[in-house]
Amino acid sequence: MIIDYHTHFMRRAHFGPEFAREWDERGGTGAWPEITPEQYEAAMAPVGKAIVFGITAYALGIHTPHEYVAKLVSRNPKKYIGFMALDPSHPDAIEEMERGAQDFGMKGIKLYPVMSLYNIADPQFRPFFQRAVELSLPVLTHMGTSPATKGLLRLSIPLLVDELAIAMPELRIIMAHLGHPWQREAAMVIRKHPNVYADISGLWHRPWQGYEALVVCGEWGVYHKLLYGSDYPLWEPASSMAALQRLNDQVAGTPLPKISCEIIEQILHRDVLAELGITTE
Repeated sequence: MIIDYHTHFMRRAHFGPEFAREWDERGGTGAWPEITPEQYEAAMAPVGKAIVFGITAYALGIHTPHEYVAKLVSRNPKKYIGFMALDPSHPDAIEEMERGAQDFGMKGIKLYPVMSLYNIADPQFRPFFQRAVELSLPVLTHMGTSPATKGLLRLSIPLLVDELAIAMPELRIIMAHLGHPWQREAAMVIRKHPNVYADISGLWHRPWQGYEALVVCGEWGVYHKLLYGSDYPLWEPASSMAALQRLNDQVAGTPLPKISCEIIEQILHRDVLAELGITTE
C-alpha cells in the first residue's frame, strides 16, 4: 500500500493576501491551486492512505482552521489522516492542539517554523511538544526553504530538529522535504534518532538535488527512514511518483551511481503509521 505522507487541503484565503502573492511570484510551481474535495479524492486515487493538513503561521497571517481539514477527512476517515496546522508561538497553541485531537479526531500536527518565526528547539516550546507526546501526536514539520520575504531561513535548518530530538527523544517527528536544500544535514539527523523520519516531497522538482539527496541517503544508510509525499496540490501522486522514478535519467550513460528501482518502491510503500502512533481503524 502506498501512503502519501504530505498533502495539503486549504484555501488560498488561508494564506492571507501577502503570502499568496509571494507564493505566486516565487513559489516555483505557479499559483497555489484552489481545490475541491472531489478533486482531492480523484488525485488520491493511486494511494491507499494520505496525511492531509493546512498551514498555520500567525506571524505571516496564515491560518487553516481544524474544521476545514476535518470536513475533508470525514468523507473517508479510513483513508484520510487529518493533521492539525498549529503555531507553537501562539498563546492558545496547546489548547488548540487539545481541541484538534479531542473535538476533530486529528492524528498529528503540522508545523511551519520558517514562516511562524520560531526556533523549534527553543526550550520555551517544550510544554507544547510534551503535550503532543502525551496525546500520542506525531509532528510533521516543514524544514527547508520558503518564498516568504519575512520568513527566516535559519529556522528551517534540520540541525534544529537534532536539538529537539535530543531534548525530547519520545517525540515522533517527520521532517518535510528532507530539509531541502539541507538534505545532507537532514540525513544525519534521521540517522541519529530512532523517532525522526523525513518525507521526500518535492525532491523531483529540482532533479539534480533530488538525485544527489537520495544518493547521499544511500551512502549514509537511511533509506529506511524516508517516506513518500506528493506535496499535493503542487503535484499529484501519479505525476510525482513518475518524476521520482525518472531521477536516474539525468545520469544515464554516466558512471555516476543509480538509485535502484527497488529502493524507490520501498520508499513508495513504506508504512510507519504504527511507529508514529497513528491508527485509522
